[in-house]
Amino acid sequence: MVELAPVRAYHAVEPGASELVSPVYDTLSDVDFRRFSKQPHNAANFVARPSSTSLEEFLQRAPERIRDALRARAFVRDPEESLYVYGIRYVPPPDILETIPPDGRRPGYLLLGLVGALDLKRTPESSIARHEKAFADRIDERVRLTEATGMTFAPIMAGYTLPSHAINDLLEQTLGLHRRSLSLEGTATPLVRATLDGTEHRLWRLEDQRVESKIAEMLKPLRILILDGHHRYSAARELLRQGRPGAAPLVMLVESRDRALRLLPWHRTLASDPALVEGLPTRAGSRFVAVNPLGSELSVEALIAELDRMAHHHERGFLAVGPTKAWRFVGPPSTDGGYDFDLLHDFLGEEFHRDPHEFGFFRSPRQAVEAVRRAGTAWSDGVAFLLPPLHQEAIEERAFATGRVMAHKSTMFIPKVAEGVVFAAAEAAPSP
Repeated sequence: MVELAPVRAYHAVEPGASELVSPVYDTLSDVDFRRFSKQPHNAANFVARPSSTSLEEFLQRAPERIRDALRARAFVRDPEESLYVYGIRYVPPPDILETIPPDGRRPGYLLLGLVGALDLKRTPESSIARHEKAFADRIDERVRLTEATGMTFAPIMAGYTLPSHAINDLLEQTLGLHRRSLSLEGTATPLVRATLDGTEHRLWRLEDQRVESKIAEMLKPLRILILDGHHRYSAARELLRQGRPGAAPLVMLVESRDRALRLLPWHRTLASDPALVEGLPTRAGSRFVAVNPLGSELSVEALIAELDRMAHHHERGFLAVGPTKAWRFVGPPSTDGGYDFDLLHDFLGEEFHRDPHEFGFFRSPRQAVEAVRRAGTAWSDGVAFLLPPLHQEAIEERAFATGRVMAHKSTMFIPKVAEGVVFAAAEAAPSP
């Protein structure tokens, strides 16, 4: 049973909302932070901590900056509680688009999600599943930011499965939208219109109590999988354990089978080590069925084709790509949707004894391979570890059936919400 409560949310104010929003906090590089924080009231100023800023300094500054933004009425709080609809229209960047099978490629994608406060007191843990580990230090940072500012920020994205598509259909009907035409313009006026690096973000308030009641009934029997926002979700769980405000975080519920929702693996790199590349196959041990050389300096397109082949034939494993050589590491057969990640993560941990923070994480094979093949990067002459495409159904089955979680930063879902479009006061969850 999923309980999504109406909330009195804060949101960016029109016009000029595009100057107030930023990418979600954990995707902001220091370069991006400097770009967005130049706008005095941009959300980056109070949600993201650049690497040059200590945690204590960040926690001291964030409340001041959000108070300044509220005094300037850059963000306002709605007078009444309601549920919201968040819409995102996007075109994947070229390095992501080339990893999507041709029959799944579209000129653009439009995703709708329902936003409210996820009542963790009323929603049993058996109705919510996480699928990957979270870093303890990042959870602590989110807990302390919530305590310092009294706010919960960008909504956690969570997926539900509903073959009838009834919730999506009801949202489209209520807003007067036609998603197949990729239109964000309907009969309802959005509260927020913002464009962030080419991606369009919209926010509407649901004002029809009958629609809210229908949605509440449809949500009750469902289960949800945390897609994006594991650190924020874990922080809310910790605040609930402590009995502190912030235990009812904002969540954006999306239909898991929506074709506008794309699931991608994070690819890893290790920095250069004189013996790393040449000795890689000999360190495979007995955990792999085979380690096959793939030739020298394969193109990125050829590597992507090989990953697709592995996924299509359910061949478990990963590719290891150095500056001039590549190998296919093949594991034993498995029906577990997270097996490839387990295989790679255990190999890297047991053989190289690296903390997960030491890996480079890249959203696409092209980015990872170029990082190790290009001079002057932190990963030059290292190794890129590339994972085959994922199947969300398998991830869900693993999460709910076994409760096992994959390695830190295993999956990436696109699109992502933006910071500053909608956030809420960290109020305590209602008493049962």
